Amino acid sequence: MALAWVLVANQSQARLFEAAKRASKLHEFETLIHPESRMKGLDLESDAPGRAFDSGGLGRHAMGNASELHRRNGQVFAREIAHALERGRKEGRFEKLYIVAEPQMVGSLRDSLKAPTRATIAGEMRKNLVNCDAEEIRAQLPEWL
Repeated sequence: MALAWVLVANQSQARLFEAAKRASKLHEFETLIHPESRMKGLDLESDAPGRAFDSGGLGRHAMGNASELHRRNGQVFAREIAHALERGRKEGRFEKLYIVAEPQMVGSLRDSLKAPTRATIAGEMRKNLVNCDAEEIRAQLPEWL
């Protein structure tokens, strides 16, 4: 059993690392990818956004909200990640969990985790380090996990 798991995530990719000892190097053991989060709004929805007239003039504008669509996709991905973390906790594969993720994903993950898994969180960092190597990620964490 690993002493600690480290989750490094953003809206479209998550990497899980484990540390066998308190000061050991990180070993990556799983990568989760959510391709829908990388798609453009028009690729995700088959219908184009509606159009409306300005209230005080002759202009028209689109009514779609691409950021809302990406936020929803991030929440779906957070639930997928939470499921993997729940499974690992139930199997007794870690004692502590460290989350390193972009700010919006940290909130979505916290909302998606069940209380017993949330209780294993030993630390959080609101940074997007998904594209960093294991040594760079380890350098951002406490010396003693």
